[in-house]
Amino acid sequence: MRKLIYLMTVILGISGVLVIGLYVRTQRQVRELDISPDSIRTYGRHYLFVSSDESQMLQDIYEKTASACEESGAYLEWCGRGAPRHYSAAECVDISIAMKADGIIVYPDGSGDLSDAITRASEAGVPVITILRDLPDSGRVSYAGVSNYQMGDLYGGQLLSLLRNGKNVVCLLTDAGDSENETQLLYTQMVQAVLNGAPSGRTMELRTESVDSRTDFDAEEVIRDILLGRERPDILICLNSVQTECAIQALIEYNLVGKVQVIGYYVTDQILQALRQDLIPVTMTIDTGALGDVCVQALDEYLELGRVSSYYNITLFGVTPMTVERYERERGTDAGQEADG
Repeated sequence: MRKLIYLMTVILGISGVLVIGLYVRTQRQVRELDISPDSIRTYGRHYLFVSSDESQMLQDIYEKTASACEESGAYLEWCGRGAPRHYSAAECVDISIAMKADGIIVYPDGSGDLSDAITRASEAGVPVITILRDLPDSGRVSYAGVSNYQMGDLYGGQLLSLLRNGKNVVCLLTDAGDSENETQLLYTQMVQAVLNGAPSGRTMELRTESVDSRTDFDAEEVIRDILLGRERPDILICLNSVQTECAIQALIEYNLVGKVQVIGYYVTDQILQALRQDLIPVTMTIDTGALGDVCVQALDEYLELGRVSSYYNITLFGVTPMTVERYERERGTDAGQEADG
């Protein structure tokens, strides 16, 4: 009996210590939680960011746009990210309408019902800005991105610097989400730029391959088949960061560095490292901060004035092994030291 009483006393004592410890910890967390009026921030506007693409470039654009929203007194939310199931861009636009968002920023995913969803947003009085891919007939109030004419001209200029004597086989990787009209304009202008500037004795045979860049696996498979195919291209042109990273990995795995020149797109840590190691000659990129500023400016202007410019041009520029250090300094990044370390 005494042993039972002693055992019960020990159990109750331990339980009491645990309860007291839990209480103290909870109280400490409550004290550390700042719920003072100064810590609570209100926002004048609620904007939604819509993109089913969660690549590094889109994450960077979102972060820069969110910072621009903070400065203008707005709050930006990435619609659907972290949800238990995947939502298409069209579904996210409809969700944004239901949430009574003040504005929507959309990266089109190529789905056919997105234009209709944007039209519904327009009819509900919610302005929509499309970025990097345009849907001019959808009812969007503005587009912010690189013109395909400019992109074709700049890519053509890069091609000219890489052409060797004789015939050069060039493969352009298109994205399944790009519209046919935009791809055709890019293709035509790129060819024209080469025709106007190619030295005598240097010719180009250009073909295209479509890649579904929403999954790394599809991009890896298509690029592998291209590089190991019967007529391997001399130059491979990528139009997004997923394609570029897969191409860099393929160059290394199949010992094709120097045999295939890759014109990349965007700047991620992996692409920066490839530039520093001279694995690729150039990558084309945009200023994501400028894009974010323009998106917020366009939405604010439309809500305040009821009108806005229908097009905001974002400059495309190249980063090469010779200019990569300057690029890193200007962007304030220390990715180079991290990669070397």
